[in-house]
Amino acid sequence: MVGEKGRCDIAKGRMLQNRISKSQKMANLSNDTVRLLYTWLLSHLDINGNFYADPVMVNNLVFTRLGHSVKTIASALDEMAEKGLIVRYKNNSETYLNYPDFNEKQPYLNPAREATPEIPNITQESILSDAGVNFAKLSKDKLIHTVKKAANDENLELSFNEFWDAYPRKVNKKEAKQKWFKGKLPDLAIILKALEIQKQTESWQKNEGKYIPHPTTWLNQERWNDEITSTPIIKKQYINEATDVMG
Repeated sequence: MVGEKGRCDIAKGRMLQNRISKSQKMANLSNDTVRLLYTWLLSHLDINGNFYADPVMVNNLVFTRLGHSVKTIASALDEMAEKGLIVRYKNNSETYLNYPDFNEKQPYLNPAREATPEIPNITQESILSDAGVNFAKLSKDKLIHTVKKAANDENLELSFNEFWDAYPRKVNKKEAKQKWFKGKLPDLAIILKALEIQKQTESWQKNEGKYIPHPTTWLNQERWNDEITSTPIIKKQYINEATDVMG
C-alpha cells in the first residue's frame, strides 16, 4: 500500500545488528519462539518503534504461517515485557507495544522516507503499569528517552505540516520534510511570520510565483533571515490609493 509518492505505508524492514547473537538478554529468554518473535517483530515496527500488542494481531501479522496459538504469542509478549524488551501502552482501548531502544539500534532512520505512522505514539500517561512490564529491569533513561523522542517527533510532524500549509510553492515535500526533521530551525512562529511578509513581496507574486524558491532551498538558505528590500504589494496598493485620495 502506497501513501505519498514514493513512500510506503509500512516498513519493509529494519536493521538487525549482529551483536544480538551475543546478547545476554536474548540468551536468557525461555525459548526460541520468544527470540524469533522479538526479531521478526522488529521488521514490522513503524518509525517510532511501535506495533500492535494484541496477541491475535501479532500472530496473524508476524507469525502468519507458523501455526502458533494465540496463548503462545501472549506468553511470549508477556516475557518480552517482563525482560524490558518491549513496553506496552494503551490508547483508546487499543493496546500497542514499543521497543524502548529502537532509536538507539536504528540510527539511520529517515522520517521523510516513511508515511505518517497510523499507530498513536507512546506517552508517559499511556504506559500500562499492569501489562507485564518489569520497570526494575527496564532502563529508566531509555524509557524517558523513548517518551521524549515520541513527543519531539510528533511536534516536528505538526510544525512541518503548518509550514507546508503556509508555503506557497509546494514542490519536493520529501526533501523539505527531511530538512525540517534534521535541520536546526528557529521557532515556528519566526518562520511563519517571515513567510507571511515574503509572500506579499512583488518578487514572490509576479509571474504566478515563478521566482518563489523551493521550500527545501528556502530552509537550507535560512531565508527567514532575509531583509525585505522590495516594497510589499499590499503597501504599494495602500500608497497608490492614498495618493489618489490626496489628488
